[in-house]
Amino acid sequence: MNLQLANVLTDISGATGQAIIKAILAGERNPHKLAEFRDPRVKASEEQIAQSLEGNWQPDLLFLLKHEQDGYEFCQRQIAECDRQLAQYLQQREDRSQGAPLPEEKRKGRLKKKRGNKPRFDLRKGLFRMTGTDLTRIDGIDVMTATTVISEAGYDMSKWKTENHFVSLAAAVSGQSHQRGHWQRSAAHQ
Repeated sequence: MNLQLANVLTDISGATGQAIIKAILAGERNPHKLAEFRDPRVKASEEQIAQSLEGNWQPDLLFLLKHEQDGYEFCQRQIAECDRQLAQYLQQREDRSQGAPLPEEKRKGRLKKKRGNKPRFDLRKGLFRMTGTDLTRIDGIDVMTATTVISEAGYDMSKWKTENHFVSLAAAVSGQSHQRGHWQRSAAHQ
């Protein structure tokens, strides 16, 4: 349709992009009305967004857009169902944290990175409850890497004699053995 929305929005799956796509599918064609869906956090102005929405509204391409959107929404529902199942699974596991609170993250913004398919529940808390250890306190290990490590090594962290023993495995599992020294230094400072 010669629309250039992706040139002004960094993520068309975000609030603004989804609102605009849904409005297009509902029949709106006026670029200025579509640009009014702009979330205040979007850097592009309404005028820039409106300019990116000037195109041709071919029925066959609108048909494809609808199917792409339906597919996207289906995948989002599937991911949400996986999140619910994973949260339920983690809640049913033995509480190895023995009721201890999740350690506070002192490195500002470290765990706030947006990752497209990151679970929409507190996976870090669930993993801590299941393992009794917060692996994300080791530099270079985020919650998704911790999930991979636990899936490969198991959730009993008591089998590691020292942090260095664990870090050796973590580096191998994650395929990032070049970070091993960094993780070892980090683990030693925890």
